[in-house]
Amino acid sequence: MIPIQLNLSGFLSYCDPIEVDFTTFDLACISGSNGAGKSSLLDAITWSLFGQARKRDESLVNLQSDTAEVTFTFEYESNVYRVQRSLQRGKSTTLEFQVQNAKSWRPLTERTMRETQVRIEQILRLDYDTFVNAAFFLQGKADQFTQQTASKRKEVLGNILGLEAWDTYRTRTAERRRKLEDDVRTIDGRITEIDTELGEEEQRKAGLAELERELRGLATARKTQEAALESMKTAEASLNNQRKLVETLAAALERSQTHLTGLQARLADRESERVTFSNLLERAAEVESAYEKWKQARAEYEQMDKVAEQFREHEKLRLPLLEEIAVEKAKLEQETDALSIQQLSISEQASTINGLKEQVKSANKALDDAEKKLNERQEIEHQVGATREKLAELKAENIALKAQMDELKGRIDRLSVADGVACPLCGQDLSDEHRASTLASLEKDGRSQGDHYRANNAEMKTLVEQVKNYEAKFANYAATENERLSASTTITKLNERLENVQKIADEWKLSGVKRLTEIEKSLQKESYASEVRKRLKKIDKELAALGYDAAAHDALRKAESEQRAVEDEYQKLERARAALKPIEDEIGNLSSDIEKLEGEATQQQIEHDAAVAALAAAESQAPDLDGAYNELLHLQEQENQLTQEVGAARQKVDVLDDLRNRKVDYVTEREDIQQNIARHKTLERAFGKDGVPALLIEQALPQIETRANELLDRLSDGQMSIRFVTQSAYKDKKREDLKETLNIQISDVVGVRDYEMYSGGEAFRVNFAIRLALSEVLAQRKGARLQTLVIDEGFGSQDIQGRQRLIEAINLVKADFAKILIITHLDELKDAFPTRIEVEKTARGSVVNII
Repeated sequence: MIPIQLNLSGFLSYCDPIEVDFTTFDLACISGSNGAGKSSLLDAITWSLFGQARKRDESLVNLQSDTAEVTFTFEYESNVYRVQRSLQRGKSTTLEFQVQNAKSWRPLTERTMRETQVRIEQILRLDYDTFVNAAFFLQGKADQFTQQTASKRKEVLGNILGLEAWDTYRTRTAERRRKLEDDVRTIDGRITEIDTELGEEEQRKAGLAELERELRGLATARKTQEAALESMKTAEASLNNQRKLVETLAAALERSQTHLTGLQARLADRESERVTFSNLLERAAEVESAYEKWKQARAEYEQMDKVAEQFREHEKLRLPLLEEIAVEKAKLEQETDALSIQQLSISEQASTINGLKEQVKSANKALDDAEKKLNERQEIEHQVGATREKLAELKAENIALKAQMDELKGRIDRLSVADGVACPLCGQDLSDEHRASTLASLEKDGRSQGDHYRANNAEMKTLVEQVKNYEAKFANYAATENERLSASTTITKLNERLENVQKIADEWKLSGVKRLTEIEKSLQKESYASEVRKRLKKIDKELAALGYDAAAHDALRKAESEQRAVEDEYQKLERARAALKPIEDEIGNLSSDIEKLEGEATQQQIEHDAAVAALAAAESQAPDLDGAYNELLHLQEQENQLTQEVGAARQKVDVLDDLRNRKVDYVTEREDIQQNIARHKTLERAFGKDGVPALLIEQALPQIETRANELLDRLSDGQMSIRFVTQSAYKDKKREDLKETLNIQISDVVGVRDYEMYSGGEAFRVNFAIRLALSEVLAQRKGARLQTLVIDEGFGSQDIQGRQRLIEAINLVKADFAKILIITHLDELKDAFPTRIEVEKTARGSVVNII
């Protein structure tokens, strides 16, 4: 991966947009003071490619910006790609991935951001951890391998080489092996169950023979009971015929008695009717005279009814007119009431207009006050932001100063206690003069940095107090926005109300007063509904001309009603004259029929009593059919139950042959699984840390060692070399085996020593050599080409000679890389490289200049 161009804005310390063009150099130094934003350029590259930097949340967004955006263009395998990643506060990250096609960009962005990220890593053949370990010597991480304990280094090296996948293989293999062992236990259980059932073979066969013998006995008993039951059913059929004869005779007797009762009741009714008709015929003259009088009264009443009908027709015409007059009056009265209420309301609201105007004036003043407070609050917010930004800068600077002072103190302590012939800091002869001058120089630097550190602390305390004061003032404006909104809303409502009141008053003056006067005058003179009143007067004249007397009409109606019973009595008289002879004939016929039916009923009673006596005698000797039937059912149930038991017993005997075959299959399957378990255990050992991963590490170490010694030879002028020791003896002398370890032994002019015995400058040379060797090996194993190298630390721990050797080593390996970037804050190293990228911190954030 070869960088071409980096554009970023709103990212970490970079607020305004900046652009870095990598096409103008191959080797460059990124310089600037501590906290200026040098490392942020590297964070921008890793964040654009992998979404990871020193942080992954909204803290990446610059305090003065709303959005962090990074666009990184690079070349890889003869293709040019562009990645754009942005993060807006309160929203999700967006990611775009493109490849250059002729003069345009073709999108490679997938459906989701996760899928797009996978595609980027597939093209690079690197993930974030591998990329950082291979291409970046990040600040504080160059020695993450060498600084581990000897027993931990193999694990770290395995992680760097991506061997953690083998642990996944071992875990999956163990899971499958445990599943196979569970299968074996299941098969063992099933074999045990089969052996238990096979041991019951003789017992099952004997039980089957006994059940079959019992079943034959029950079948014989059941057949005997069935024959006896058939005989009983024949006798029962004869009894049923006798019962039906008794029921038939009883029904015939009941019908005769019912018919006789009906004829007797009918005879009594006819005799009663004959007496009634005879009495009515004796009063014939009296009834006929009363009937003639009633007919005359009815004729007079009907004539009066006709006059009344005409009167009612005129009344029907009169009622709607009266209703129309009443409705019109109600409308006018209702309108009068509404206008009166409106007049009263307008009179009351007129007095409130001045009050509303005063309220509007007061609300306008409150709105002006709220807007002034909002302007004051905005000014305080700006001051708080500036103060906090200054406080953050001082904190970052003090962290760097603290690290520098600690390093100076360590160097002073080492120089103070050193008693050898060589200076532990620079390697020169350790004379008293050299010790004193070096200590004085270091202490002077320490005092200068301490004074700066304390001055920063004092300024930070002042800034913290300022922030507290600003925040206290800011709290006073918490409700200002609500006050402004409330005042604005109040003004709008008051103006609307004032406008409505004035509009209603004007409309009343134009039309309301005049209308109220007109209605009151019309009601007083009853001048409304004039046409209806004319039609009503005409109908009243026609009613007077009819001369209808309601009292006389009522008297006629009562007289007719009182005499109306005569009509019914007259009709009964006519019916009596017509019906008397037929009734007398019917009475004679009914008397003859009753006498005949009484004789037939007596004979039916005798026959019924004889049949009942014969049935009782037969039932006393009837067999117990229910008991016999129940006994047969009991035998059948026993036979069915025993048949099921015989079937179950026979099935248990028949299944034994199948169980023997299944046992053979289970034994064969168990042997196959046991062999598979043995193979999985072998794979577990192979996938474990002492298996394939250990072999891969053993294979990689010579390559890493050879490449590291080539670089270390350049850095130490041929005086240093390293060797990796992968096994060592246990402290327990009784143990003959060796423990797995990874010691780093360094050979120099003094002899062979462990890595932990070397000073900071010497240790960094070892770190650099091993780290660069690891990067090259790791890139090769991932199938990627290591084309860019970034070093973000290290020069501060080297003496002048060590720094020169590091620069020489970088120049020696630069032919292996398309781009090399060196990050340092040391001024004396700026001119050691052909191109310098200057990073400077301003009030608007970090800026970049390429020199």
